[in-house]
Amino acid sequence: MSKMVPEPWSPVEFVLEGTKAVAKVWGREYVWEDSLFPVSIQTAGREMLAAPMRLHALFDREEAEVTHTSYTPISAAEDKVVFTVGQTTGNIVINARFTIEYDGYIECALSVIPFWSFSPNHGNVAKLDGLYVEIPMRSENAELFHFWPNGESGIIPDQTIMSSGAVPDEGVDCPFKPYFWAGWEFGGLGLVTESDENIQLKAGTPCISLKKAGERCVLRWNLLNKQPRQWGGRVDRWTDALEPIDYIFGIQATPVKELRPDRMDVKIFHDGYHGDNQMLELDAQGKNLFDHLKDEGVNWIIFHEGWSAIQNYGQAVNEEQFRQYVEECHKRGIKVMAYFGYEYATNAPEWHEKKDDYLIKTPDGHLVGGWQRFNPCQRDYMVCYAGGYAQGMRDRVKYAMEHYHLDGIYTDGTYVPWECANEKHGCGYTDEFGVRHTTFPVFAVRRHVKELYELVHGKGGIIDTHQSSCLMAPTLAFADCFYNGESIQSKLKEDFLGFLNLPAFRTEFMGKNIGLFPQLLATVDEKMPIEKATALSLIHDVLPRPCSLDSVRYVSKFWKALNEFGTGTAEWHPYWEKNGPVTVETENVYCSVYQKENEYLAVLSSFNETAEEAAVRFAGRVEFECEDAEVAAGADACSASVKLPAFQPKLLRFTMR
Repeated sequence: MSKMVPEPWSPVEFVLEGTKAVAKVWGREYVWEDSLFPVSIQTAGREMLAAPMRLHALFDREEAEVTHTSYTPISAAEDKVVFTVGQTTGNIVINARFTIEYDGYIECALSVIPFWSFSPNHGNVAKLDGLYVEIPMRSENAELFHFWPNGESGIIPDQTIMSSGAVPDEGVDCPFKPYFWAGWEFGGLGLVTESDENIQLKAGTPCISLKKAGERCVLRWNLLNKQPRQWGGRVDRWTDALEPIDYIFGIQATPVKELRPDRMDVKIFHDGYHGDNQMLELDAQGKNLFDHLKDEGVNWIIFHEGWSAIQNYGQAVNEEQFRQYVEECHKRGIKVMAYFGYEYATNAPEWHEKKDDYLIKTPDGHLVGGWQRFNPCQRDYMVCYAGGYAQGMRDRVKYAMEHYHLDGIYTDGTYVPWECANEKHGCGYTDEFGVRHTTFPVFAVRRHVKELYELVHGKGGIIDTHQSSCLMAPTLAFADCFYNGESIQSKLKEDFLGFLNLPAFRTEFMGKNIGLFPQLLATVDEKMPIEKATALSLIHDVLPRPCSLDSVRYVSKFWKALNEFGTGTAEWHPYWEKNGPVTVETENVYCSVYQKENEYLAVLSSFNETAEEAAVRFAGRVEFECEDAEVAAGADACSASVKLPAFQPKLLRFTMR
């Protein structure tokens, strides 16, 4: 593998001949041909586009034809390729710089420039009054959608809005969003940008829309539907020229990488940090907590934020004790991750010198956050990774991995580009009325997590991240797994599948559409027992993450069965697949199946309020691996009646001829 391209990716392949350019990265291909944007995007074995992606320009409300397309190669390396495209249309010229990176992310720096409008022959008038990007996708490739943030602010997810799911018949209309994705369960296409500074729309006009149109589903990004404020009312002169209008955005086909085959063997116990030796205390059996975790199959433990005396600082409260904890885990074959997050603490030694650079600022110049802790006392405010905090965090991660022998890190919010207006590190903008606005530092977060990924993987570690409703592939590409569900806990308990419907789960919580494996966060209580979370996650090939020893004991039996079958490398038949090996004929009962040749492992979950017998039909003659009093095989050996408790999963292993 190239030193410039980390695993699991491969170097960018790029060919530019005349006005045709072809870029190939892991699992995807992008093609330009006499065009500004790609005319073909292939991912996960599918052609995404029903027609070429296009920029539409309107002049006096009439669209003009594009002419004079030209391509210029700029640079080519294993990790990225850069080329430019020029076009003319109406009385403007379009210049665009494309940067194609090894994870399939394509940045477009686009400029819209008055062209010959200062010439008397053209009336000295820039007539542009409409501009939008259109991405016509094949309908089967745009059945699901996701956008972020789900509410007006990305700082705290709106717990009443589910911003993922099946595309409704009426389509989706959104105001400005820094990320919008459309696709299906195993792939898709995302559009990302940081700022709405030069997006100028009349009141009531959606910035982003996704509309069904027969065999197409069209993603439209509106940029202008009126004369640009920078040009309106001014005459373009040689000595007083109208300036270009610039946009920087990205597109990225997903998945971004291959799913890890060991994903179902990452059995995590997520715990707080107990600094009073509680974890080492022996019980009546002569075992401590680590012994019990090992017995139940845990092979990873995450120490949450309390392990560090200064929030996110990576300096253990008690270094000798923390090293002992890590050593005790390693003795039992348990690997360790420790918490790093999104806040900067007032008790950090360089607080006074760094806070103005490190922290998020609102347009009014106020801070955001934060968490409060005792022993030691501190308050922790939210950081922006466009500032110097990013390098400081990487330095502390390096220190923690080397000094405490960590096997990876758990990051809280690190992959989320929260809005910021701190001009000290380039965030935010001021409009023509002097009003300050926030921007979303997507590109800074992407640079940060890319370097973080290279650092941690260079030491043989992995990164697990908690991203709370933000499924942004350009940043998440540089994580190994993600942990989602905190923002929906209250709604999930009130309305289990009404709020988090199954298409929404498949979009935001399953991970196959972006190429990462997730684990489901579920705060366990009477309204959301671990059984319920497990029933929902396992039918999606997703593990719940237990946070108590009792939960571990429940989940461990599923860990064992899934690993014994080898589900990480098995063919998977999800419950929505047509003509699969198993059909359930009982309403609100779902069955997903793992297959290895003629061996099968089925996961059944009933979301009915009471226990029942579910009618199950198989695509062939079935022999169950062991007798089960809750399974009554049909006389034809192709059917069975299975007793299912409410909101609990059941596994069936069988052979089929």
